[in-house]
Amino acid sequence: MKKLVLAVSVILISAAVFSQNAKVVSAYNYLRNGQLDKAKQNIDEACVHEQTMGQAKTWFYCGNIYLSLTGTDNEKYKALSENPMQVAYDAYQKALKIDPEIQNESLMPYSPKVGLLILGEQYINKGADFYQQQNFTEAISMFEMSRKISGIFSQKDTIATYYAAICAIQMQDNAKAKSYLEDLTKANIKQGLVYTQLATIYKNEGDSVKAMNTILKGRKLMPNDLNLIIGEINIYLSQGKFTEAQDLLNLAVEKDPNNPSLHFAIGANMDEFGNFEQAEKSYNKAIEIKPDYFDAYYNLGALYVNTAAKVMEDANKLPITETQKYDELKTKADGLLDKAIPALEKARELNQKDKNTLYTLKQLYARKGNLDKIKEIDDILKGL
Repeated sequence: MKKLVLAVSVILISAAVFSQNAKVVSAYNYLRNGQLDKAKQNIDEACVHEQTMGQAKTWFYCGNIYLSLTGTDNEKYKALSENPMQVAYDAYQKALKIDPEIQNESLMPYSPKVGLLILGEQYINKGADFYQQQNFTEAISMFEMSRKISGIFSQKDTIATYYAAICAIQMQDNAKAKSYLEDLTKANIKQGLVYTQLATIYKNEGDSVKAMNTILKGRKLMPNDLNLIIGEINIYLSQGKFTEAQDLLNLAVEKDPNNPSLHFAIGANMDEFGNFEQAEKSYNKAIEIKPDYFDAYYNLGALYVNTAAKVMEDANKLPITETQKYDELKTKADGLLDKAIPALEKARELNQKDKNTLYTLKQLYARKGNLDKIKEIDDILKGL
């Protein structure tokens, strides 16, 4: 009698195991037939049952089912899981832990490893969606998962890292941006923005050596990249190395002759050098290309005012007997101030709230004795 009871118990246990294995098989069949709701229902039960939760194929099929849920267009299936990508990732990881070589040629993906690679692409796509929505925090988390998956295969995901860096820059999270950008420069990625942005971070941290080395590394990889040329120019200008900056500015203009910012930069650099003719020419060229260029109009007006001041300074140093020379210099200075007025008036038209423009114009109108214009400026300044 006791033997009979034991035999019945064995039969019951075997039936339970068969029942759970049947759920794994059913999940597999439903997946192949595209019935994701029934596939999910069966695999969810198999994943929590002690008889099947230790089988690699249980988690492999689970990963494939949830991966299918991430890419489905069926609204009914989309509602089955809040975060199918994470479930798929965890399932594939468990399958590989139990059996690193598991695969099934009749499925696609045919192995958890391939499933993870496809999932990495899904994370990039999802990150791009969040980026378009300007949800940079969620976007970074998606790109980080893609990076994590690539790390499993000892690969560097430069695409996800690049997008994560862009998100961090948008969030003004310099620590994160710096980390991502440094990874990209170590991988010698050929994207000028990577090197210029990292150099800017180093520069803001006060490390001009790292900033320049980063730009130079980028320039070595991409010698004709205009952003890197401009990045190197900016570093030279910040260090007061105007000769080096000018050489690169000329190169930059050759590559992009219709870039008003480059002509403006040359004008500012020549202004710093004291080269009036070249500064005036470059500011006017910038204005010709971009007629609403406030900075170029303002700098041009300032160039005339400052040059006039220097001319009068020279005039005032003359001996009292040299009246003719004094008159010549004064006439020259007055002519420069006359040229400054229309430039600054145009600057004021483009930016009516810039106080520097208004104060300078007020001084020029005072020299001309134009009381109406002075009152007009005073009224505007009171409003500001």
